[in-house]
Amino acid sequence: MLDDKIKLEQYFEEEIKRVSDIEIAGIEQEIDEIRKKSMEDLELEAQREAGLTREQELKEMASEHAIRLSKAHEETNRRLMKKRRELTDAVFRAAKQQLRDFAVSKDYVELLKKKAADLAQLSYEQVVFYVADRDQAVLKDICEAYGKPCEGKCDADILLGGFRMECEEKGIVVDETFDTGIDEQKDWFYTNSGLFIK
Repeated sequence: MLDDKIKLEQYFEEEIKRVSDIEIAGIEQEIDEIRKKSMEDLELEAQREAGLTREQELKEMASEHAIRLSKAHEETNRRLMKKRRELTDAVFRAAKQQLRDFAVSKDYVELLKKKAADLAQLSYEQVVFYVADRDQAVLKDICEAYGKPCEGKCDADILLGGFRMECEEKGIVVDETFDTGIDEQKDWFYTNSGLFIK
């Protein structure tokens, strides 16, 4: 009977150990699965956070790049506009100097006489010719070329040359001054010079 008791105890011990081992193995497997799942979750969360951080950094870099690009574009436009202004000023300075040089030539007087004679064909009476102060001596030639009663006066606003004819009675003004001509050419020059800034 003692033997049976020992055998029975041994059997229970072995059974308890076997059941315990199974439960321990199950718990260890569950712990491994929980650990594995936690590691996967942590890894996914780390990847997501890294992705968000990367995405945020990319957005910040794109924004900084856009700002730098915009500033560079503005600076380039500013430099181009300055260069365009310099070129335009140089062209018109040279043109004005050529007009001043022409205004002291014999051809200048002939041009003014021809323009006055052409205007005489319009048959305006009581006209006044205005010239630059330095062209006062040419007024007589202009009036003679017009061939009708007219008056000649100096106008301090005319700087480059030419003349302006006014017929107050008819409200007519014919502006043949180089000053107006060159101002009108500026618009044409800006439109046709190819110095556009895009």
